[in-house]
Amino acid sequence: MIPIKIHTQPDDSTCGPTSLHAVYRYFKDPIALSDVIKEVPSLDEGGTLEVLLACHALKRGYRARIYTYNMFIFDPTWIGLSNEEIIERLEEQLKYKKGQKLHRATHAYIEYLRLGGELRCRDLNKHLLRGFFEQGIPLLTGLSATYLYQSAREYADEAGNSIYDDVRGYPMGHFVVLCGFAEDQKSIVVADPYPDNPYFKDNYYEVKATHLINSIMLGMATYDANLLAILPAHYEPLQD
Repeated sequence: MIPIKIHTQPDDSTCGPTSLHAVYRYFKDPIALSDVIKEVPSLDEGGTLEVLLACHALKRGYRARIYTYNMFIFDPTWIGLSNEEIIERLEEQLKYKKGQKLHRATHAYIEYLRLGGELRCRDLNKHLLRGFFEQGIPLLTGLSATYLYQSAREYADEAGNSIYDDVRGYPMGHFVVLCGFAEDQKSIVVADPYPDNPYFKDNYYEVKATHLINSIMLGMATYDANLLAILPAHYEPLQD
């Protein structure tokens, strides 16, 4: 198991920066959690996007690769094109599709690709995950907290706190760090910045790989559904 040490997120909207900080910490990057939270852009509705976390890492000199399953942003036929070609298609797509979050995510991906970030789309399975874990590379993932925790959907109150409500609530996204396989090889060890989650009630837990994979894929509902691998520049290149 990869020895990830994760802080508890300071509030309901900082799971992304807290997860990114845990990966930085693993690579002995001395940046403080408060600085990561301050520097990672947030969305108007709260939270952030995995691509914004990736841009932060690229600007700190890391290499980054995103495996995306977000069909809101990417057409499957784009995968394998050069960064420049994907940027052209993203800019063209903006002419025809509306929505504040789509436009915010698109501009973030354009920045990510211009910074040299890598984009992939592979079948999400244990083989893909194992390839990174065997190299000692943790994976930061955006997923559906609603499905992962099997909880009621949520809405934000006036103070910005998440309230569980099975009628008024909506699917909620979340960020965690994947640390490797459990001893049974059927479960994944998760470092979660939200220890008060209604299902596991801890910062560290094991979850069946099939359940985790479904949670990641269903993250598309909240513009998540991504895996992010980052590496310091002096490490060996990421393997395909």
